[in-house]
Amino acid sequence: MRQVAFVLLAALGITGCAAQAQRNPAPNPTDAAAPTSASVGDLRGTDWRVIEVEGTAVPGGVIATLRLGDGRASGKAGCNAYGASWETSADGGIHFGQTMSTKMACLEPAGAMQVERGVFDALQHAARVLRADGKLVLLDASGQPLATLVPEGGT
Repeated sequence: MRQVAFVLLAALGITGCAAQAQRNPAPNPTDAAAPTSASVGDLRGTDWRVIEVEGTAVPGGVIATLRLGDGRASGKAGCNAYGASWETSADGGIHFGQTMSTKMACLEPAGAMQVERGVFDALQHAARVLRADGKLVLLDASGQPLATLVPEGGT
């Protein structure tokens, strides 16, 4: 009798799991609307403008850019120029090395120093990179967006 009860409970558990999987199917990684991982070949030699950092739009007049060269990243972080090494993996992983920058303080345009801190934080904590709708998104290890960029000259 105990074995019959165990078999019934096991069967109910398995069917319950199968029903749950049908109600909540896993997202399709090949969905055309889903962001795609960017590879080194996709990014080397590209220029980007930061439009959002730490969930906040970059204020008008503040310029933050990212140029991805052959193993070298550079740009303007809102106030100062910077440079760092960078590398990415085929699965969308990205890593920026230690960032070096000039050391000016910018009182204007308003928000330049806050954007700069956000850019440097994004470069330091970026673990993945995604491309969606023509934008480049730097993500932390938990998948949270750190910065959103558009091609230089884009909006």
